[in-house]
Amino acid sequence: MRHLVYCILRARPPWRGRLPEGVEGTPIVLVTEDALAAAVSRVSELNRTADAARATAYADAIAVLLRRRTVLPMRYGCLLPSETQVHEFLRVRRAEFGALLDQVDGCVEMGVRVLLATAGRPVGDDGGRTNEVGSGVAYLAARRAAYACRDAERETVAAARSVVERTFSGLSVQSRATQAVIGPHVLMSLYFLIRRGQIGAFRGEFRRLQERVGYRLLVSGPWAPYSFVAPQETEVVS
Repeated sequence: MRHLVYCILRARPPWRGRLPEGVEGTPIVLVTEDALAAAVSRVSELNRTADAARATAYADAIAVLLRRRTVLPMRYGCLLPSETQVHEFLRVRRAEFGALLDQVDGCVEMGVRVLLATAGRPVGDDGGRTNEVGSGVAYLAARRAAYACRDAERETVAAARSVVERTFSGLSVQSRATQAVIGPHVLMSLYFLIRRGQIGAFRGEFRRLQERVGYRLLVSGPWAPYSFVAPQETEVVS
């Protein structure tokens, strides 16, 4: 039986009570090695590409463990061939996991998404008029306008990010941000590592932020600190 690893946590104090079920209803157990423990379930076969049901069950199990402990979430598909290999995994990476647990101790992750409209077209788009009389002048004018529009959009995105980060600066221990262009919009995703006791305050600040800005916002969490820890994936060993 292979072992699917959900997360890493401290072994002490000992876990009291039931552990959650894992993917496909498999029971989760804790494999301990010195001061660390790995939450695992035993599986015979596993498709490493998670469908919606498996991904949800995997994330739900981590969320249940998070309610009581600081955890380092692993990515779906982290498989080890035996319990002996789980012990070795914890032993070899003891220092790394210990340092990461110290970094996020007592914290959870909250997410804020910001949807901003864009207005320009790609730089260099001449609208198909390159063969028209005077098209060179029109082309350069279009490029200047597109660059100006892009600069304005960058300023808008930077200003929105600054507003959101300032709003939660007094609550967050760390923050991260990513952004992507989706059609006519820029989607900014900001992640905040906060103390468990600050979840209510964070949501209160989010509501006040919603009332005073003109763009769309969405809050999520609390989650395990996925954006602030990055344990390397373990490959399947036959």
